[in-house]
Amino acid sequence: MTASVLKRTLLRKDPTFSESDHGYRTFGEVLRNLAERGIVELGTGPAAGDPEVSLPERDEAGDAFALVAAVVSESDGPSALSGLKNHLRKRRPDFSEKALGYRNFLQFCRAAAEAGAVTLRWDDDAEDYLVTT
Repeated sequence: MTASVLKRTLLRKDPTFSESDHGYRTFGEVLRNLAERGIVELGTGPAAGDPEVSLPERDEAGDAFALVAAVVSESDGPSALSGLKNHLRKRRPDFSEKALGYRNFLQFCRAAAEAGAVTLRWDDDAEDYLVTT
């Protein structure tokens, strides 16, 4: 979407919107600030001064794999799969493997292992999967 379309949409939703109320002289200045902070991405638009505005691609699965790796690495030794999800939710209460497209937590952990974030192995003594980094 171009910056001009975005601003028209903002004004349609909130006719009182003004970038000067937020300390900016122009809408382009607002967009450049948002781009510097990684909130939006700016690309070449159809006209000079009217850039394309898009949201950056997020690697949510990669972020979740990094989270599971961090939680496992903070534990003393291997983590049992059966209690790992509770530890993840203490760190990030909104965590859900289903929101990432996995049917269950084991499938999510297998994908994390395939991505190299963790190692997953069955332990007969524990009768559970053990997860390590």
